[in-house]
Amino acid sequence: MSARNVLLPEVVPKRFRLKTVLLGHGFIDLAPHRYTWGSDRFATTLSAAGFVVDVDVTQAGSGLRLDVSSRLDASARAAVRGAVRRMLRLDEDLSDFWRLCASEERMRWVARRGAGRLLRSPTLFEDLVKLLFTTNCAWANTRGMTARLVQALGERAPSGARAFPSAERCAAAGEKVFRDRVRAGYRAPALARLSREFADRTPLARALEDRALSTDELRSRLLDLPGFGPYAAGQALRLLGHYTDLALDSWCRSKLAELTGRRRPPSERAVERMYARFGPWRGLALWMDLTAKWHLARSARDVRPLVLE
Repeated sequence: MSARNVLLPEVVPKRFRLKTVLLGHGFIDLAPHRYTWGSDRFATTLSAAGFVVDVDVTQAGSGLRLDVSSRLDASARAAVRGAVRRMLRLDEDLSDFWRLCASEERMRWVARRGAGRLLRSPTLFEDLVKLLFTTNCAWANTRGMTARLVQALGERAPSGARAFPSAERCAAAGEKVFRDRVRAGYRAPALARLSREFADRTPLARALEDRALSTDELRSRLLDLPGFGPYAAGQALRLLGHYTDLALDSWCRSKLAELTGRRRPPSERAVERMYARFGPWRGLALWMDLTAKWHLARSARDVRPLVLE
Protein backbone atom coordinates (compact mmCIF):
# COMPACT_ATOMS: atom_id res chain seq x y z
CA MET A 1 0.00 0.00 0.00
CA SER A 2 1.37 3.43 -0.90
CA ALA A 3 0.63 5.23 2.35
CA ARG A 4 0.52 9.01 2.57
CA ASN A 5 0.90 9.01 6.32
CA VAL A 6 2.92 6.79 8.66
CA LEU A 7 1.95 6.44 12.29
CA LEU A 8 4.72 6.14 14.81
CA PRO A 9 5.61 2.55 15.77
CA GLU A 10 3.39 1.00 18.44
CA VAL A 11 5.35 -0.70 21.23
CA VAL A 12 4.61 -4.41 21.65
CA PRO A 13 5.06 -6.62 24.74
CA LYS A 14 7.81 -9.17 25.21
CA ARG A 15 7.48 -12.35 23.13
CA PHE A 16 4.98 -10.72 20.79
CA ARG A 17 4.98 -12.05 17.24
CA LEU A 18 2.51 -10.61 14.79
CA LYS A 19 2.35 -13.76 12.68
CA THR A 20 1.58 -15.85 15.77
CA VAL A 21 -1.40 -13.64 16.62
CA LEU A 22 -2.68 -13.68 13.05
CA LEU A 23 -2.55 -17.48 12.91
CA GLY A 24 -4.35 -17.81 16.25
CA HIS A 25 -7.70 -18.52 14.61
CA GLY A 26 -9.72 -17.87 11.51
CA PHE A 27 -10.74 -14.22 11.91
CA ILE A 28 -7.77 -13.05 9.81
CA ASP A 29 -9.47 -14.83 6.89
CA LEU A 30 -12.59 -12.65 7.15
CA ALA A 31 -13.43 -9.29 5.59
CA PRO A 32 -12.36 -6.56 5.81
CA HIS A 33 -8.92 -8.09 6.47
CA ARG A 34 -6.51 -8.78 3.62
CA TYR A 35 -3.80 -11.30 4.38
CA THR A 36 -1.40 -13.64 2.60
CA TRP A 37 -1.40 -16.81 4.67
CA GLY A 38 1.82 -17.25 6.65
CA SER A 39 3.11 -13.70 6.15
CA ASP A 40 4.09 -11.31 8.93
CA ARG A 41 1.89 -8.40 7.89
CA PHE A 42 -1.76 -7.75 7.17
CA ALA A 43 -4.00 -4.99 5.90
CA THR A 44 -7.51 -4.01 6.90
CA THR A 45 -9.96 -1.13 6.58
CA LEU A 46 -11.09 0.72 9.68
CA SER A 47 -13.67 3.34 10.56
CA ALA A 48 -11.91 5.72 12.95
CA ALA A 49 -13.37 8.94 14.40
CA GLY A 50 -15.06 10.03 11.19
CA PHE A 51 -12.40 8.66 8.82
CA VAL A 52 -12.46 5.38 6.89
CA VAL A 53 -8.89 4.31 6.16
CA ASP A 54 -6.85 1.38 4.95
CA VAL A 55 -4.26 0.30 7.50
CA ASP A 56 -1.21 -1.85 6.80
CA VAL A 57 0.29 -3.45 9.93
CA THR A 58 3.86 -4.77 10.00
CA GLN A 59 6.07 -5.81 12.90
CA ALA A 60 9.31 -3.85 13.06
CA GLY A 61 11.55 -5.23 15.81
CA SER A 62 10.01 -4.41 19.18
CA GLY A 63 7.24 -2.33 17.66
CA LEU A 64 4.55 -2.21 15.01
CA ARG A 65 4.52 0.01 11.95
CA LEU A 66 1.04 1.27 11.10
CA ASP A 67 0.81 2.70 7.58
CA VAL A 68 -2.48 4.41 6.81
CA SER A 69 -3.92 5.54 3.49
CA SER A 70 -5.02 9.05 4.52
CA ARG A 71 -3.80 11.87 6.70
CA LEU A 72 -5.62 11.79 10.03
CA ASP A 73 -6.30 14.23 12.82
CA ALA A 74 -5.22 13.43 16.37
CA SER A 75 -8.49 11.76 17.39
CA ALA A 76 -8.49 9.49 14.34
CA ARG A 77 -4.85 8.55 14.90
CA ALA A 78 -5.71 7.62 18.48
CA ALA A 79 -8.71 5.62 17.27
CA VAL A 80 -6.57 3.63 14.81
CA ARG A 81 -4.00 2.91 17.51
CA GLY A 82 -6.74 1.82 19.92
CA ALA A 83 -8.32 -0.44 17.31
CA VAL A 84 -5.01 -2.14 16.54
CA ARG A 85 -4.21 -2.58 20.23
CA ARG A 86 -7.57 -4.27 20.78
CA MET A 87 -7.25 -6.46 17.71
CA LEU A 88 -3.76 -7.69 18.61
CA ARG A 89 -4.44 -7.78 22.38
CA LEU A 90 -1.30 -5.84 23.16
CA ASP A 91 -2.40 -5.20 26.76
CA GLU A 92 -3.09 -8.84 27.67
CA ASP A 93 -0.77 -10.57 30.15
CA LEU A 94 -0.36 -14.29 29.38
CA SER A 95 2.69 -14.90 31.56
CA ASP A 96 0.86 -17.30 33.92
CA PHE A 97 -0.40 -19.32 30.95
CA TRP A 98 3.06 -19.52 29.44
CA ARG A 99 4.51 -20.78 32.71
CA LEU A 100 2.02 -23.64 32.69
CA CYS A 101 2.77 -24.42 29.04
CA ALA A 102 6.52 -24.42 29.69
CA SER A 103 6.03 -27.29 32.17
CA GLU A 104 4.39 -29.50 29.50
CA GLU A 105 6.70 -30.87 26.81
CA ARG A 106 4.12 -30.81 24.05
CA MET A 107 3.08 -27.25 24.93
CA ARG A 108 6.50 -25.66 25.27
CA TRP A 109 6.21 -24.19 21.79
CA VAL A 110 3.36 -22.00 23.12
CA ALA A 111 5.59 -20.42 25.76
CA ARG A 112 8.55 -20.19 23.41
CA ARG A 113 6.57 -18.39 20.70
CA GLY A 114 4.42 -16.33 23.03
CA ALA A 115 1.28 -17.86 21.51
CA GLY A 116 -2.22 -17.46 22.92
CA ARG A 117 -3.21 -13.96 21.80
CA LEU A 118 -6.28 -14.65 19.65
CA LEU A 119 -6.94 -11.98 17.04
CA ARG A 120 -9.99 -9.85 17.79
CA SER A 121 -11.93 -7.25 15.85
CA PRO A 122 -11.77 -3.50 16.50
CA THR A 123 -15.12 -3.78 18.34
CA LEU A 124 -16.96 -6.39 20.37
CA PHE A 125 -19.96 -5.97 18.07
CA GLU A 126 -17.90 -7.12 15.08
CA ASP A 127 -16.54 -10.07 17.07
CA LEU A 128 -20.04 -11.20 17.98
CA VAL A 129 -21.41 -10.85 14.45
CA LYS A 130 -18.56 -12.95 13.08
CA LEU A 131 -19.13 -15.59 15.76
CA LEU A 132 -22.82 -15.65 14.89
CA PHE A 133 -21.78 -16.31 11.29
CA THR A 134 -19.75 -19.36 12.37
CA THR A 135 -22.72 -21.19 13.86
CA ASN A 136 -24.03 -24.29 12.09
CA CYS A 137 -22.23 -23.77 8.80
CA ALA A 138 -19.02 -24.44 6.89
CA TRP A 139 -16.22 -21.87 6.99
CA ALA A 140 -16.84 -20.93 3.35
CA ASN A 141 -20.33 -19.78 4.35
CA THR A 142 -18.89 -17.74 7.23
CA ARG A 143 -16.52 -16.02 4.82
CA GLY A 144 -19.30 -15.38 2.34
CA MET A 145 -21.75 -13.88 4.84
CA THR A 146 -19.06 -11.64 6.31
CA ALA A 147 -17.91 -10.43 2.90
CA ARG A 148 -21.47 -9.70 1.76
CA LEU A 149 -22.26 -7.78 4.96
CA VAL A 150 -19.14 -5.63 4.53
CA GLN A 151 -19.93 -5.02 0.87
CA ALA A 152 -23.58 -4.19 1.54
CA LEU A 153 -23.21 -1.89 4.54
CA GLY A 154 -19.55 -1.05 5.15
CA GLU A 155 -18.38 2.53 4.76
CA ARG A 156 -16.00 3.03 1.86
CA ALA A 157 -12.39 4.21 2.17
CA PRO A 158 -10.87 6.39 -0.58
CA SER A 159 -9.31 3.21 -2.02
CA GLY A 160 -12.77 1.70 -2.49
CA ALA A 161 -12.28 -0.92 0.24
CA ARG A 162 -14.98 -1.05 2.89
CA ALA A 163 -14.82 -1.23 6.67
CA PHE A 164 -16.96 -3.56 8.77
CA PRO A 165 -20.31 -1.79 9.33
CA SER A 166 -21.14 -0.29 12.70
CA ALA A 167 -23.99 -1.52 14.86
CA GLU A 168 -25.89 1.66 13.97
CA ARG A 169 -25.63 1.02 10.22
CA CYS A 170 -26.65 -2.61 10.69
CA ALA A 171 -29.61 -1.68 12.90
CA ALA A 172 -30.80 0.85 10.34
CA ALA A 173 -30.56 -1.71 7.52
CA GLY A 174 -32.77 -4.28 9.21
CA GLU A 175 -33.59 -7.93 8.88
CA LYS A 176 -34.60 -7.89 5.18
CA VAL A 177 -31.12 -6.78 4.13
CA PHE A 178 -29.57 -9.51 6.24
CA ARG A 179 -31.82 -12.10 4.69
CA ASP A 180 -31.75 -10.97 1.05
CA ARG A 181 -28.35 -9.34 0.51
CA VAL A 182 -26.17 -10.90 3.20
CA ARG A 183 -27.97 -14.25 2.84
CA ALA A 184 -27.62 -14.88 6.57
CA GLY A 185 -30.51 -17.36 6.60
CA TYR A 186 -31.95 -18.14 10.02
CA ARG A 187 -29.34 -15.78 11.53
CA ALA A 188 -31.02 -12.70 10.02
CA PRO A 189 -33.42 -12.04 12.94
CA ALA A 190 -30.62 -12.69 15.45
CA LEU A 191 -28.33 -10.25 13.65
CA ALA A 192 -31.07 -7.62 13.55
CA ARG A 193 -31.61 -7.87 17.29
CA LEU A 194 -27.87 -7.99 18.07
CA SER A 195 -27.43 -4.81 16.01
CA ARG A 196 -30.20 -3.04 17.89
CA GLU A 197 -28.75 -4.09 21.25
CA PHE A 198 -25.41 -2.45 20.44
CA ALA A 199 -26.80 0.52 18.50
CA ASP A 200 -29.09 1.40 21.42
CA ARG A 201 -26.41 0.64 24.03
CA THR A 202 -28.85 -1.49 26.00
CA PRO A 203 -27.97 -2.78 29.48
CA LEU A 204 -27.10 -6.15 27.93
CA ALA A 205 -24.68 -4.60 25.42
CA ARG A 206 -23.05 -2.46 28.12
CA ALA A 207 -22.71 -5.43 30.46
CA LEU A 208 -20.78 -7.41 27.85
CA GLU A 209 -18.06 -4.77 27.90
CA ASP A 210 -17.90 -4.60 31.70
CA ARG A 211 -14.44 -5.89 32.64
CA ALA A 212 -15.51 -6.30 36.25
CA LEU A 213 -17.95 -9.12 35.47
CA SER A 214 -16.97 -12.67 36.33
CA THR A 215 -16.78 -15.44 33.74
CA ASP A 216 -20.10 -16.88 34.92
CA GLU A 217 -21.82 -13.50 34.71
CA LEU A 218 -20.47 -12.86 31.22
CA ARG A 219 -21.44 -16.33 30.04
CA SER A 220 -24.98 -15.81 31.30
CA ARG A 221 -25.29 -12.54 29.40
CA LEU A 222 -23.78 -13.97 26.23
CA LEU A 223 -26.33 -16.78 26.32
CA ASP A 224 -29.02 -14.09 26.39
CA LEU A 225 -27.89 -12.94 22.95
CA PRO A 226 -29.99 -14.15 20.02
CA GLY A 227 -28.40 -17.09 18.24
CA PHE A 228 -25.77 -17.72 20.93
CA GLY A 229 -25.53 -21.17 22.47
CA PRO A 230 -22.72 -22.67 24.59
CA TYR A 231 -20.26 -22.90 21.68
CA ALA A 232 -20.60 -19.28 20.50
CA ALA A 233 -20.69 -18.01 24.09
CA GLY A 234 -17.51 -19.96 24.90
CA GLN A 235 -15.72 -18.57 21.86
CA ALA A 236 -16.84 -15.05 22.78
CA LEU A 237 -15.49 -15.55 26.30
CA ARG A 238 -12.06 -16.35 24.84
CA LEU A 239 -12.14 -13.10 22.88
CA LEU A 240 -13.04 -11.31 26.11
CA GLY A 241 -10.06 -12.85 27.93
CA HIS A 242 -11.91 -15.61 29.82
CA TYR A 243 -10.56 -19.09 29.03
CA THR A 244 -12.34 -21.62 31.23
CA ASP A 245 -14.89 -22.78 28.63
CA LEU A 246 -13.89 -25.51 26.17
CA ALA A 247 -16.34 -24.24 23.50
CA LEU A 248 -16.44 -27.54 21.59
CA ASP A 249 -18.14 -27.58 18.21
CA SER A 250 -18.08 -30.23 15.46
CA TRP A 251 -14.72 -29.00 14.10
CA CYS A 252 -13.12 -29.12 17.56
CA ARG A 253 -14.48 -32.59 18.20
CA SER A 254 -13.30 -33.99 14.87
CA LYS A 255 -9.88 -32.41 15.40
CA LEU A 256 -9.66 -33.97 18.87
CA ALA A 257 -10.46 -37.37 17.37
CA GLU A 258 -7.63 -36.86 14.88
CA LEU A 259 -5.14 -35.71 17.50
CA THR A 260 -5.93 -38.51 19.93
CA GLY A 261 -5.84 -41.15 17.19
CA ARG A 262 -9.38 -42.33 17.90
CA ARG A 263 -12.22 -43.09 15.53
CA ARG A 264 -14.62 -41.09 17.67
CA PRO A 265 -14.08 -37.78 19.49
CA PRO A 266 -13.47 -38.01 23.23
CA SER A 267 -16.35 -37.08 25.50
CA GLU A 268 -16.51 -33.60 26.94
CA ARG A 269 -15.79 -35.02 30.39
CA ALA A 270 -12.64 -36.69 29.04
CA VAL A 271 -11.54 -33.41 27.45
CA GLU A 272 -12.12 -31.61 30.76
CA ARG A 273 -9.84 -34.11 32.48
CA MET A 274 -7.16 -33.65 29.81
CA TYR A 275 -6.94 -29.91 30.45
CA ALA A 276 -7.83 -29.69 34.15
CA ARG A 277 -4.20 -28.95 35.04
CA PHE A 278 -4.47 -25.63 33.17
CA GLY A 279 -7.17 -24.35 35.52
CA PRO A 280 -8.67 -21.05 34.28
CA TRP A 281 -6.56 -21.34 31.10
CA ARG A 282 -7.90 -24.75 30.04
CA GLY A 283 -9.92 -23.47 27.07
CA LEU A 284 -6.90 -21.63 25.70
CA ALA A 285 -4.66 -24.67 26.21
CA LEU A 286 -7.16 -26.79 24.28
CA TRP A 287 -7.19 -24.24 21.47
CA MET A 288 -3.40 -24.24 21.28
CA ASP A 289 -3.43 -28.02 20.80
CA LEU A 290 -6.12 -27.79 18.13
CA THR A 291 -4.23 -25.15 16.16
CA ALA A 292 -0.63 -26.26 16.76
CA LYS A 293 -0.05 -27.29 13.16
CA TRP A 294 -1.06 -23.84 11.94
CA HIS A 295 1.91 -22.47 13.88
CA LEU A 296 4.30 -25.40 13.44
CA ALA A 297 3.76 -26.15 9.77
CA ARG A 298 7.46 -26.84 9.16
CA SER A 299 7.68 -29.24 12.08
CA ALA A 300 4.18 -30.69 12.24
CA ARG A 301 5.60 -34.22 12.50
CA ASP A 302 7.10 -33.24 15.84
CA VAL A 303 3.68 -32.51 17.36
CA ARG A 304 3.01 -35.55 19.51
CA PRO A 305 -0.46 -37.14 19.71
CA LEU A 306 -2.69 -36.09 22.59
CA VAL A 307 -3.02 -38.63 25.36
CA LEU A 308 -6.32 -39.24 27.12
CA GLU A 309 -5.86 -39.73 30.85
